Amino acid sequence: MAPSATTPEESIMLAADPQVISLRKVLTSETEPLARRFRALFSLKHLASLSPPTFQTLFAIDAIAAAFDSPSALLKHELAYCLGQSRNAASVPYLRRVLEDKAEDAMCRHEAAEALGALGDQGSLELLRELRDDEREVDVVRETCEIAVERIEWEHGVKRADEKLKKRYELVRINFNFETKGPMKRRETHIT
Repeated sequence: MAPSATTPEESIMLAADPQVISLRKVLTSETEPLARRFRALFSLKHLASLSPPTFQTLFAIDAIAAAFDSPSALLKHELAYCLGQSRNAASVPYLRRVLEDKAEDAMCRHEAAEALGALGDQGSLELLRELRDDEREVDVVRETCEIAVERIEWEHGVKRADEKLKKRYELVRINFNFETKGPMKRRETHIT
């Protein structure tokens, strides 16, 4: 049996959408101008963020993550940001890898922590707490991990439910005032 002409990764990419393949090539090319690479990134972010997810979504997330090999800290910072904005849990392993890499630029690691918080990934809490509590960790990473932990705990905790109930109650109260006391009293309610 003759060996395959393509690697397993190339075979997977051949099955992907041609648009994603083209955007990935631009994004991962170190010879492309940074502005063109950013345009490719934001096009991939759109595909990665589709709700409900489509055939292109996971390929787009993988394409974004492939560019973490770039030496550009600015680009990698934006990669992490876009993965966090994807609202897709498939981004989590890539973001954890960046956050755990002590050799990575602190700006990139900070954005990976922030993205994990934005995704609300409870599975990352242990890592985020560990880095938050590590006195040897750079401040920007520690502080961002603290914010990410609080964001995840808020999203999955009682405080969020309490805030939703409070807002609902305030809306009911405002509507009640409007219906029973008229528009002038409603305005006074907002002022005081």
